[in-house]
Amino acid sequence: MEYLVGLDVGTSSVKGVLMATDGKVKECKTKKHNYFETDGFKTLDADEFCDNCFEILKELGSKLSHGDRIVALCPSGASGNIMFVKDGKPISPVYGWQNNFDEETINKTLSDFDGDFVYNTVGWGKLKSFPLAALAYFKQTNPKIIKDADTVCMHIEYLNYRLTGKWGITPSMGTPFYLINQEKREYEPKFLEAFGIDKSKLVPIVNNCTVLGSLTDEASENTGLGKDTKIVCGTFDHPSAARGAGVFDEGDVLISCGTSWVVFVPYSKRSIPQSQKMLTDPFMYPKGNWCGMKSLTSVSETIDKYIKKYLGDISFAELDSLANQAPIGANGLLIGDDTDTSGFERTDIARAIMESIALRLNEFLKTYATGAKKIRLVGGITNSPVWCRVISEITGAKVSVVNGEHAGAVGSAIMAGVGAGIYENEKEAFYSIYGEEN
Repeated sequence: MEYLVGLDVGTSSVKGVLMATDGKVKECKTKKHNYFETDGFKTLDADEFCDNCFEILKELGSKLSHGDRIVALCPSGASGNIMFVKDGKPISPVYGWQNNFDEETINKTLSDFDGDFVYNTVGWGKLKSFPLAALAYFKQTNPKIIKDADTVCMHIEYLNYRLTGKWGITPSMGTPFYLINQEKREYEPKFLEAFGIDKSKLVPIVNNCTVLGSLTDEASENTGLGKDTKIVCGTFDHPSAARGAGVFDEGDVLISCGTSWVVFVPYSKRSIPQSQKMLTDPFMYPKGNWCGMKSLTSVSETIDKYIKKYLGDISFAELDSLANQAPIGANGLLIGDDTDTSGFERTDIARAIMESIALRLNEFLKTYATGAKKIRLVGGITNSPVWCRVISEITGAKVSVVNGEHAGAVGSAIMAGVGAGIYENEKEAFYSIYGEEN
């Protein structure tokens, strides 16, 4: 039997799925990243990061039966983690996107670029983090590392290089790199001039699902996979999860439920999410929709705070059980930071906690996804049918889960299959696997 592998490279860990070409997931694996502190910044060792991914691939490959083979694999995931390479070797650690760089220092380089120019060019706002800020910081504090590097890249592109000996970046993966003009699909000369970076030091821009190459001898030995395994270029994490959850069209919405809840909405034109100041991604462009993303911040923190304040030290399973016994509207209880819950049952309180988040989400959807017809949830709460039902009841939309916590990795596996020629495109692949009703 032939298989595909999808890697979802997250901020804290990498998830991998081994998926048969008929869509059946045979195995899932997860490994946490090991972060270090370097000069006050949160960093990864680039080769240790790659080794972690290789271990995932080894473990997935070990589940194959005699005669089975992995046709292709595709890494996607959290982007914006910059590093510097010379002669194929790292000359810096990986600086994570979550680092903030000193604003006064970076503005010595970026002062000529106002926020509107940055946002209109790359699709994301001007921040104190991510590679644009990192490059501005190093331009002022360590220009030698920029000069010495022959490749300026991110860690997933370096992983692909370690696998194939070749470089490539997609516009979706490149959006949080902050150097690519989204509409022109080329590096922005004004940024390169500001940092003193020759375009030859940057990774070639390729389309989503492009086959970068096959495994090198060394990579085959490191991963245990056959040398004919194709490596396919993927996307940023939420667009990959959308592919794995079946969110492609206007009217579809993906909600990624993590520390913050990210609302992901496909749009026919880039100008629509841009008009709402959403994070913009090329998604399926040029053969399909763009998308916009907006973060409903601190949701996980709020849920934890409300549970402890109003219900005490209970598990999420207990929260589900209590909320499941309460009616819609929690008998009139609305939960906030300082709510008098006396006179209400614990079941009402549990339901009201869930509804408080669903109500916030509904207001968000009214702003960024008016007329949402289908909502797909991914992330931790997807194991709770109660949460799904509450969100559906409050929003009035059909809410469902496909591939849950592993949607990003499944989306990457689907892209691997498109690159390998097994599927015509991602949407056709999803519906052929899960049916048109999804």
